[in-house]
Amino acid sequence: MKKSSISRHSTRRKAGKIKPPFPPGWSERKVRAVIQHYEQLTDEELAHEIETAPEITGETLISVPTKLLSAVRKLIDRHQRIA
Repeated sequence: MKKSSISRHSTRRKAGKIKPPFPPGWSERKVRAVIQHYEQLTDEELAHEIETAPEITGETLISVPTKLLSAVRKLIDRHQRIA
């Protein structure tokens, strides 16, 4: 039987070393609470919430080709640092 040159321990993630990238003020607990809230809504309640949500001004949603996503993120980051 051929032995692997990679230790079986080398692919394990170390507990507590990797933090999920949550926005400031958010945590896994808060994200889970939001998910639970929306999963419990009926279709009618969800439609009402969407219809009554405040309009976001100063932002536009667009479709970006995947190949350009990295460049767009860099532009947004640069803009936020300058602003």
